[in-house]
Amino acid sequence: MPEVITLAEAKAHLRITSDAEDGDIDDKLAAATQVIIDYLSRRDQDWNDEMDAWTSETVPKSVRAAILVQLGELYRTRGDEDVAEARPTEQGTRGLSATVTALLMRYRDPGVA
Repeated sequence: MPEVITLAEAKAHLRITSDAEDGDIDDKLAAATQVIIDYLSRRDQDWNDEMDAWTSETVPKSVRAAILVQLGELYRTRGDEDVAEARPTEQGTRGLSATVTALLMRYRDPGVA
């Protein structure tokens, strides 16, 4: 799995300045990255190899943005909030937000009818 966003970048995105939650944020960053990579995976091994080779300099900007949005969702929605307090997320596909799916649509393998 490519590491395209650093912990410092993730914390800046979440507007967190302390180190108290570093472990939790790092875990959520890895999970967010895996969710996005899984969503973009194709049967085309060359594409999957290309994704695995992404670096912070080569990852497409919209993929980077999608990882950060997904990180924010994982950070915000921990499963411990009261149902009345939970903010609904506009759903896209496969449980991802509409924002994430819109950012990634250019990289999805089109389905064959």
